[in-house]
Amino acid sequence: EFITSNPSVNPWTRKTYSSRYYDILSKRKKLPVYDFKAELEEKVKNNQVIIVEGETGSGKTTQIPQFLLPMLAVPGQKCIACTQPRRVAAMSIAKRVAEEMDVNMGDQVGYAIRFEDCTNQDTILKFMTDGMLLREAMHDPYMHHYSCIVIDEAHERTLSTDVLMGLLKDVMQKRPDLKVVVMSAT
Repeated sequence: EFITSNPSVNPWTRKTYSSRYYDILSKRKKLPVYDFKAELEEKVKNNQVIIVEGETGSGKTTQIPQFLLPMLAVPGQKCIACTQPRRVAAMSIAKRVAEEMDVNMGDQVGYAIRFEDCTNQDTILKFMTDGMLLREAMHDPYMHHYSCIVIDEAHERTLSTDVLMGLLKDVMQKRPDLKVVVMSAT
């Protein structure tokens, strides 16, 4: 588990947090999902798959992947993938989460959509379309680069999401260390 001894230093960049970080943090802590942080962490620790249902606007999409980072991300080795059904969502959510984490877009937080990859070797949280994760799975069927796959907007039931769910069902049997979080508004 990733622990920092100085709470004013960003553990991912080793730089002091900006004042904007603290402004955003105070708003983040008011989101409904924040009340379930400890419970979520416990469920993820004790289960390979968890399903999260929460209303639109509760903070699932932006907060839950961040809650998982200290537990599951290993900089330079394992990162967390968070799928979105739409390209624009993957890009805009990545931008928002990078701001919330006080990191540069494309470094610790990035996105991958068709014809555009805004990530690097330091990326620990990667937002992407479900189609892009399927494409990556063709080259790496066991998804070794990921410690956790977050399937967001599962209630939309796109073809790519459904195929990804079937693929993950097989991958999880061969990779008991892989965590899967399915998030849905209904």
